[in-house]
Formats: sequence, structure tokens, C-alpha cells
Amino acid sequence: MKLIERGELDAESVNAESELGAVNICAGAAAAGCRTFTCTCAQGIALAKEVLWMASGMALPMVVADTSRAIGSPQTFDADFSDSLSERDASFLQFYCEDSQEALDSIIMAYKICENEKVLLPAFVVLEGFRISHTYELVDVPPAEKVDLFLPAYQPKHGFIDPGYPISQGCGTFSDYPEAKYQQYIAMQNARGVIREAHDEYSQMFGRSYGNGLIESYRVDDAELVLVAMGAVVGICREAVDAYRKRGVKIGLLKIRCFRPFPEEDIKQALSHTKKVLVLDRACSPGSEGILYIEVGFALRRTGALVSNFIIGSRDIFQTDIEKLVDVAWEEEEEFPRWYNLNFRETNQKISGYHNFKKLTEGEQVARELVKEGEPLLCRGNPFCPGCGGLIAVRVVSSVFGKDTVVSMNAGCLGAMAIFPLTAWKVPYTMFTFSHAGGAISGVEVGLRKKNKEMDIFLYGGDGGIFDIGLQTLSAALERGHQVVYMCYDNEAYMNTGVQRSGATPLFSKTKTTPGGKQERKKDIMKIIEAHGDVYAATGSIAYPHDLIRKARRARESGKPAFIHVLAPCPTGWEYDTHLTVELARLAVETGFTVLYEYENGQRRITKLVKERKPVEEYLSEQGRFSHLSPDQVTLIQAEIDQRYDEIISRASLPG
Repeated sequence: MKLIERGELDAESVNAESELGAVNICAGAAAAGCRTFTCTCAQGIALAKEVLWMASGMALPMVVADTSRAIGSPQTFDADFSDSLSERDASFLQFYCEDSQEALDSIIMAYKICENEKVLLPAFVVLEGFRISHTYELVDVPPAEKVDLFLPAYQPKHGFIDPGYPISQGCGTFSDYPEAKYQQYIAMQNARGVIREAHDEYSQMFGRSYGNGLIESYRVDDAELVLVAMGAVVGICREAVDAYRKRGVKIGLLKIRCFRPFPEEDIKQALSHTKKVLVLDRACSPGSEGILYIEVGFALRRTGALVSNFIIGSRDIFQTDIEKLVDVAWEEEEEFPRWYNLNFRETNQKISGYHNFKKLTEGEQVARELVKEGEPLLCRGNPFCPGCGGLIAVRVVSSVFGKDTVVSMNAGCLGAMAIFPLTAWKVPYTMFTFSHAGGAISGVEVGLRKKNKEMDIFLYGGDGGIFDIGLQTLSAALERGHQVVYMCYDNEAYMNTGVQRSGATPLFSKTKTTPGGKQERKKDIMKIIEAHGDVYAATGSIAYPHDLIRKARRARESGKPAFIHVLAPCPTGWEYDTHLTVELARLAVETGFTVLYEYENGQRRITKLVKERKPVEEYLSEQGRFSHLSPDQVTLIQAEIDQRYDEIISRASLPG
């Protein structure tokens, strides 16, 4: 964003509401004839699945960086390539990077490859989440002028929008689908040669080489055992190979850079003389073996090589681990697939339910600790940032519920209340996906009704999950009338992933994706909720806990879908001292930034009337996210607040 604002990058940046939206935006821009880029991972790739297949079918040469993480559940930040490899049949080229330099170089090369008329397919450039995406490493950024020579301006001849030459894109077909898939198959076959050519040209221009662009061999010519791997673990394997070679042991390494198209002939040529091959897999295909192992084994099926497999999963491994794996492979005389370093802890079994399941199947009575009358549902202690307004909101609202409650949430900061195998909740808890606000919890409500279990259902989520990604399923659940109490802890950005702008981010607020300040106004979620008719809706503040508790109790007892919107100050994202959380929540009400009211049966009722509102500047000045504001911008924000405040007051009854 800063590069764009400074005029150093000729591009448009669009802050999407979800990964599905982001990939769709890229697809639309690519259909219009533009070069596009986005970055996502894990659940985001899964959410965007339909667009991935659509984009490849439309021959849109998009480049998507995958900061790879495992797809839950259970939720994890670890990388195992399950996100990208689950889309190995989506006709996306897939490049796996060992380090940050290779990631940068691969993105540049990917455009050259994807846009080649013999290919015209999209690509994933995969760099492991946290191992690469969240670490610092010096890279050589080539000068723009030189990159422009390697990668000229995009001039599509197959996909564009021009009223002077109208074409149709993305049309349906009835009998020609196999032929369309065959074209993708041929494009993948062509891509192998195009990748080699693009890599050779890049290597000559920029002085960096990655094998032949498809694979990279290291000391394999005389090797008696060769390790095969992808991604960041390759660097550790290379060090292990050097250590073995110093001891006179002939070990080699084959790095797979390109998984799609799979370099079958290159692998066969590189390893046909090797006696033993040990494939290290991050991801497996349940019901079969490691995904890379399956492909490598097929490539070497007639060479006589003994091909074995260790599935190392998402955990970090070190050179000592590599040596353990190699030592096992040296001793084995038969091919094997094995998992490495699994650790099933007794606590995992108890929390996950297996411990109880085993007892129940054997006819034993299972004793569980239950919430006692008057006790909070949420345990003491938490892993959250000091001064977290969202946590206070959850504690206050959940205090009106008893032991016959099921709690759920959208993915977000407060998902850390239950990180396997631990949980802070003393009642049943479910966590589905970021987009599930209304969908999965509707199923929970229907299922409980079907089993004649009378339980309260409390779902909490952040503004990203409620205002944006989960809005569709939330709206559908409200329209259907499912009796669920929803609470949005609104910290006005995607705080969990690094303070990106959301639909709840206020006008001119600075975030990582709006460094100069957001130019759009905050989405009025309460108007959207009220538009569903027979619902209970309320705004709340952690600075006025008695008002919030009363509203939470009313929501629970309403007998209809209920929604509570709570502004949740966030020290990290809003940039203020942690001790000011409650004070900022109070200032939001005192300035009219937040208006406390409730809605039911078509009527609004003000629950806290501020007769003499303070200037909004008092609220804004305490927060670093507004430190860049000009006097004119403060005046505009004040006018916006005045207008909204007057509108709400004019259409509401006042407290008696």
C-alpha cells in the first residue's frame, strides 16, 4: 500500500471482505485483461476453492502466493502444504520455495510462465507460513527496470474486456467439458518446457539458479540414498547431506521446486541409478500415504529404486531428526511408509473426548466437572493481550448464561480460549470456520431441537467474521429465525492476522492495509440486523457493564434471534496504552461514536442518553491509528457522528 501511495507501484489495491472475495476480485481483474496478485493460505484457499477451478478453466493467468498453513480442524498455524496440495487437481501450477529469495524470484517467474500462450493457467507460489512468512531474511530485490525487461507489460490476446471487440468468458458447456479439461492437461504438459525456458532466462539475467526450474539436484550423481523434499526443510536436508558426506557416506538430495506440473521425467533421469530414495512429506492423503511419495514412487516405478516415505507433518524438524530418518532408511530392506515423531498425550485424549468415548463404549459411567450455580462459564487466566476489550465483552455477556449452554465462535483473536488440547470454557464449545457465523450454529440449534435438548446457544465473533466473511451465513440464520445469541466484539479491524482493514474499520482509521487512512465509512451492522425484522438487537459497551448485562439477559430470554454489538478497544491495533481500554470505551459513548440502544418489534430505545456529548477529538486523540488526521478530517468525522447520532435519536424512544 505504501508503495502504491508513493507512486512506486502502478497498481490498485482492493481490501476484500474475505479470501473468496479476494480471489474473485483477482479473477475479475484478470478477465478484464490485468495482471493480478493476492496472498492467502489454509482456510482461505479452502474458502476460495470454487474460484480456483473457475479461474483455471477460464485461462486466467493469476499468481497467488500461498503462505502455507495446514487446513483445520484442529486449527493450527503450522505449515504442512495441505492447503495447496488439496488443490493439486485444480489446474494451478505449483511452485514450492525453500526461502524468501526463492519466493520473490518465483513470483516474478510465475507471471512469465502463466502468461505464456502455451500455458495460460494460474499459479500458486508456496512459501511456508511462519517459517518463511513471519521471519526476516535478507533478499536481493532486482531493480524494476530489469524486471520489466524480463517481464514486459501484460498484453492478453485471449481474455480481456473491450466494447470494440466483444468476447464471452466463463460460458457454460454441456457436452464439451472433457475437451476443456484436456486443454488444461495439454497446458500443464507444455508448462514443463516453458518453466525451464523462463528459469534459464531469469538465471542469465539475475544470476540466481534453481536447478532447471522444476527440480534441483544436490550431490545425487554417486549417492546411494537420496532424500526428496519440498520447501523450507530442504535447507536442513542439504546440511545433513554435507554432514554425511564428511563422514564418507554417500547421501544426496533432490529438491522438488515444481509440484504441478509434476516433473516425472526429470526425477526419473536424476534418480534412476539410486538404490534407495527417502521421500519426506509434510502432507499425507488419508487413506493412502504421503502425497509427494505417491508421485515420486510412480515416477520411479520401473527403475528398481527402493522408495520409502516418512511423513513429518507440520512440525519443525532439525538436522538430528534428518539423521534419525536416514539411519532408519539405511537399515530397511523393504519399502515403508511411516509417520515421524508422533506424540499422543493423555491430556489430548481427555480433552478431545477419546478418553470418555473409550469408557462409554465399555459401559463405564463418565464423571465430568460441571459449572456450579453462579460460577462463570469462562475459566480464569488467558493468553490474550493486556487490555483486550473483546475478552471483557465475552466475560460480561457470557455471565448471563448457565451450564446448559453451548458456546461457539468464528475464527479470530479470541479463538485462543480453546487451543487444543486446552480449553478455557467449562461448557460445550464448538469452533467451525471463519465464515460460519450463522451456518454451522444453525445446524447446532436444529440438532439440539431434534434431540429435545433445551440449551442456550451463544456465539461470539470479531468484526471480520461478523461484518465481512460470515455476514452471508449470519443473515441467512437471522432470516430463518434460529434462536441464537450472537455477540460481535468489534475491534474494528482484522486484528488476529495483523491489523488489516475490515468493513467495521471507521473512516480515516489507519491499518496495515490502509496506512494513509481508510477512505470508506464503517458498515452500519445494526441497520443490517434490524432489516431482518423479528429480531432482538442491541449495542453495548464494556464501560457500562450493567447495561450490557441487562441486554445480554434480554437477548437470552427473547425467544428469537438476538444480536449484541459491542465496541471492543484493542491496544495493539488501536495503538494506545493498555490501561485505557475501559476509558476509551466510555469516551466512545460520551462522544457519540457509540450510541447505546436496543431494537425489538420495530422499535429502537435509547438506553444511555448523553445530554452533553464531548468532542470526538478527545476519543480520537488517545489512539495512534488516528494520529495522522488533519483538522479537516477530524471535523468531517465529527459531522458524521453528529448526523448518525441525530438520526438514531430521532427514530428512537428515550429512557424514562
